Amino acid sequence: MSFVSLFKKRKPRDEAALPTAAIIGAPTNVNHDIHVSVTKDGVLEGLPSCWIRQIGTQITKDEQNQNPEVVKKVLQYYNFSVKKQQQGGQAKDIKHIFTERDIAEESIEMDLYMKSRDAHKSKDSDEVISSDDCSNGNNLYEQSRSTYTVASKEPVEPEPNLLQTKNLTQFMEDLTIEADEIEYRKPSLNDDDIYRRRSAMSDAHYMKEIMKICNPGDPLDFYEKTQRDLGSGASGLVFAATNKKTKELVAIKDIDMTKQAKKDLLLSEIKIMKNFQHKNLVNFLDAFVVNYDHLWVVMELLDGGPLTDVVTETVMKEGQIAAVCHEVLQAVNYLHNRGTIHRDIKSDNVLLGMDGTVKVTDFGFCANVIGNEQRDTMVGTPYWMAPEVVTRQKYGKKVDIWSLGIMIVEMLDGEPPYLKEPPLRALYLITANGRPKIGAWDTCSPKLRDFIDQCLQVDVDSRATADELLQHEFLECRMELRSLTPLIRAAKKMLHKT
Repeated sequence: MSFVSLFKKRKPRDEAALPTAAIIGAPTNVNHDIHVSVTKDGVLEGLPSCWIRQIGTQITKDEQNQNPEVVKKVLQYYNFSVKKQQQGGQAKDIKHIFTERDIAEESIEMDLYMKSRDAHKSKDSDEVISSDDCSNGNNLYEQSRSTYTVASKEPVEPEPNLLQTKNLTQFMEDLTIEADEIEYRKPSLNDDDIYRRRSAMSDAHYMKEIMKICNPGDPLDFYEKTQRDLGSGASGLVFAATNKKTKELVAIKDIDMTKQAKKDLLLSEIKIMKNFQHKNLVNFLDAFVVNYDHLWVVMELLDGGPLTDVVTETVMKEGQIAAVCHEVLQAVNYLHNRGTIHRDIKSDNVLLGMDGTVKVTDFGFCANVIGNEQRDTMVGTPYWMAPEVVTRQKYGKKVDIWSLGIMIVEMLDGEPPYLKEPPLRALYLITANGRPKIGAWDTCSPKLRDFIDQCLQVDVDSRATADELLQHEFLECRMELRSLTPLIRAAKKMLHKT
């Protein structure tokens, strides 16, 4: 290029010749808050279009018309749960131990989600969205177009006053800012909680911290692997082993650290679980780092299997139900007294010994020793979920009491309410109906009915605490734990697990 041509005055561009897709319109739809209204035809307005498609036939127009706020909250919780699980990736096999503080932070996170692009797919988008994508929630988390419109038909002139006050380049850069790109401050943590913070610590640093609190020896010097595999998950295998010194069977979870996105949670779990010891918990026994990138977590092994097998294959007497409730409540009360919430009490997470021992599992490293994929749904087993989990009203320790009440329904009816419903509709029914109908209610004794009533109060203030339920007269009629052994053996035989 010559020196003259470099400074030659350029001809102005022909604005009409620009592609219409390049014409940037003024910002629209800046406010992301969802406001729900109902048309005369009973159709919800104000929800992202993909959320409307998700409803499908699961929630009728009459139900939408009667409970629009419930529908909104259910869709919000459902999609937030899907998004959170997708973000967690293969780390979801490790379940964070929850406190009331964690719940408050999760509620803030949900509020921020409602203001983000993920929750607000552009309703006027010309992208083709399949009904299948909407039904499973995946479409909500694909990268979408900017919330600022790009004209596709008629060019839109930018407002003169905006161009007068800002450089055009800066103005266009401003348009790229999305609500979910804004970094919000987390509530400050004290020194005791510092190890749980989502910090910028490197994986190598976390591994060093994990190695410091694990057994430095070789696990094969302490335990001998058997040929019995107990299960598998995204993060690794669970297998049985024998303690070489005591000859007791244990379960070892082999966690592939390369598949764990949140090693800070692993670190916090080990620290907390080492201090959790109770006769009604599946206790953490030891931990080893193997070949630097595998974490072996040693836990108690109960050979009777999950309570689910017993409730689905046999009919339990009230005395046996009382015995199970007494043991589970002792575990729940222990956790609650230490500021911990289980959040997933159900028969799948109650393991039995062949002698009738009852222990609660699926918290921390005890998760998914023997899983039930059919009942482990994408939103965290909603069938046992208390209504306030979705509505976020007075959400705390008493969610475990509601779940215990639903587990009693399992022991009476063989399954929880709404199990045959898809998760989204189950969430709606739980939130809209509150206390479910119980098939075996007419056959229950007055003491059992009152015990269930104390568990399944929709009003959280009226719901009993674990400590109060342990004093309930229904538990006085409990049978000995060994009375569960015949049921365990019968269930094993029916399910060909002997």
